[in-house]
Amino acid sequence: MSLDELYQELLLDHFKHPRCQGVLINPSAKSALRNPLCGDEVQLALTVKDGKISEIAFAGHGCSISQASASMMSDFLKGKSVAEAQTALASFRSLMKGEEGVDTDSLGDAAALAGVRKFSARIRCALLAWEALDACLAQSDKK
Repeated sequence: MSLDELYQELLLDHFKHPRCQGVLINPSAKSALRNPLCGDEVQLALTVKDGKISEIAFAGHGCSISQASASMMSDFLKGKSVAEAQTALASFRSLMKGEEGVDTDSLGDAAALAGVRKFSARIRCALLAWEALDACLAQSDKK
């Protein structure tokens, strides 16, 4: 099995069996974003306690890339510090831009989305949940 096939299987697994999917009651922050180009939607909510993401959940609909990305991101960030989440966000953006030297260890399964950057129209799909994370982190900073 090639690396591309392994990554495709991982993406499909997260799409078919999403992690952290649901709704949080009284989250510290929440964000809902829609990709106007394709209609993908992601609603993200998280609870921050003692500087760590104690709970994170997403809901939405769309293509396998947007929904798998939300699952991968949420699963990886649960229990991580806000600083680690910010580092992961910066790394994922760099990965999608094709920048050199990206620390893929800071991304968990989301590193498997590196191949998406070959298809410029799909980069926004992969970034949607991460942009919702950015909005949530900005909200939690204000509290």
